[in-house]
Amino acid sequence: MKIDGVRLALALALAALLGFVCEIIAPETDGRNWISLGIGFVSIASVILPAMGIRYVDNKRGVSVKVFSWIMVIVIALANIIFACFEYKTDIYIAVVLLLAVIAWGIIHSIYRAKAAGQ
Repeated sequence: MKIDGVRLALALALAALLGFVCEIIAPETDGRNWISLGIGFVSIASVILPAMGIRYVDNKRGVSVKVFSWIMVIVIALANIIFACFEYKTDIYIAVVLLLAVIAWGIIHSIYRAKAAGQ
């Protein structure tokens, strides 16, 4: 596994832009737009980095990690956008979105650490 600097920068930029979209959509009451920006960036960046910013030595595991990471990027981005569109309790929003990110990291870790069949 190697970190690709250019792809890492692009992944962080994409996460920042998606977080900014959430900030634009979110209402400005109680600072929810800034919360949406921060939580959106952190949650999306945490799952987009394995999808874009890392090159894997084992191609089969790398593809599995990347596919699952992209699926979770879409799920977490949709969750952020849905929460940004409606009035919500801030603590529930933070808990749900970050819980999705932590679950995604757990599954990504287990996919990466899994032994190949027959070994």
